[in-house]
Amino acid sequence: MLPFALFLVLWPNCSIRAQDKTDDRDAKQELKIVEEEEDLSWLNQKIQPIVGEKIKLNGGVELNYTYLDVKDVDDENRGSSSDFFMSTAELALRMFFNNWSKAKIVVAAEDVGERGDAGNIRLNEAIATLKSLQVPVYVVGGKTVMPFGVFEDHLIEGTLAEDLYEIDEWGATIGFNPDFYGLDISFSVYRKPQVIENLQNFNTHDFRSERRKEDKFRSFIANAALEPIEDALTLSAFYDSEPGDGRRNRSIGGAFSLNYWKFILDTEYITALTRENGENEEENKESAAAVGLAFDVLDSLQLATRYEVFRDDTRGDQDEVLDYQIATGFSYSLLEFIDVFFLTDAMLLFEYRYSKYEKEQDSDASNSQNMYQFQLVFEF
Repeated sequence: MLPFALFLVLWPNCSIRAQDKTDDRDAKQELKIVEEEEDLSWLNQKIQPIVGEKIKLNGGVELNYTYLDVKDVDDENRGSSSDFFMSTAELALRMFFNNWSKAKIVVAAEDVGERGDAGNIRLNEAIATLKSLQVPVYVVGGKTVMPFGVFEDHLIEGTLAEDLYEIDEWGATIGFNPDFYGLDISFSVYRKPQVIENLQNFNTHDFRSERRKEDKFRSFIANAALEPIEDALTLSAFYDSEPGDGRRNRSIGGAFSLNYWKFILDTEYITALTRENGENEEENKESAAAVGLAFDVLDSLQLATRYEVFRDDTRGDQDEVLDYQIATGFSYSLLEFIDVFFLTDAMLLFEYRYSKYEKEQDSDASNSQNMYQFQLVFEF
C-alpha cells in the first residue's frame, strides 16, 4: 500500500520525466516491439556502406573489481578475497528484414579471469520477432530471457528475484499490445524448466534422490503489463508453471514502478504457489521481495539503493541461505572525460552490498558478508 499512497500524494504536483530503460542486455525489451531511432555508432557507420542499413552491430565490455570480507559463506574463517576480471564482453548483431520482421543474435564471453578461470563463451540470444501491421499482435521465438519477472535494478548486481526466477531458454511468445495505456499481454512456452533448478543452485531446495525430471516444452508463462501514466507508472503481473516431480512448480508475482521528478521507485514480489517435495519431503514455498530507489542527482550521476528479503519456508535455520540484503551505490557517465571516437557510452559504477544469512547452531558458516564492487562499462 505504501507505493500507492506515495503516488496519490505526489501525483498532483508531479512533472513527468521519461524513464530510461534502454538496457540492451535485457532481452525482454524485444517484446515491446519498439523501433528506436538512435545515432549510428562508429562501427555501424563503417559496416553500413557495405551491408546496408538493415544490419547493425554493437557490443560492450564490462570490467569488474570485487572485494569480499568473507571469501566463502560456508566458512567464516577462510578470510577475505579480491578479484579483477572481465565480467562480460558482448557482441550483438541485429537484422531488420522489413517493417514487420527482425532478428537478433548476441554472443557473450562471461567471467573471464574471475578467480583465475578462463570464463565461458555462450550464445546469449538468438531470436526472431514478427509483428503484424494490421492488428496489435507480435510473435517472438528463439533463445532469450522469457517474460517472467521485471527485475528492475540500477546497481551492478542484478536483483535477488532475478537470481531465483530468471528464465533464459529456447521458447516462443505470442503477445497482444494495443495502443491502450501501454497494455501488453503475452503467453509463452519454453523448453526446459528452470525455476526449480535456480532454487537448487541457490541452496533453498534440495532435490529428492529419486527425482524424475520432465522437459519438452511443457513450461509456460502468462504475463501482463499496463502503463496507466505514460513514462511514469508501470504495473506488471506474471505467472509461471513448470513440470516437476509429482506436481507442477507454479510461481506468481507482480511489480510496480513509479517515476517522479528525479526519483524512480521499483518494487517486486514473487512467490511460489506450489512446489514439488524436496529432499526433506516438504513443499517449501519460498518468496522474494525487493524495493529499490534511484535518484538522478545530475544527468551523468545516479544514486541507487535496494532492500531485498527472502523467505525459504523451511523450519529452522540452514547455512548459506540468504535472509536479506541491502545494497547501495552509484553510476557515473564518463563520456565527457573519455572522448574515444568508437565509444557510444562509458560508465563507472560502484556498489556496496551487505548480505545476511541464516546460520545453523555451532556451524562454521558465516552469517553475513560485505561486498565492495567497482565496474567500468564501455559500449560501442
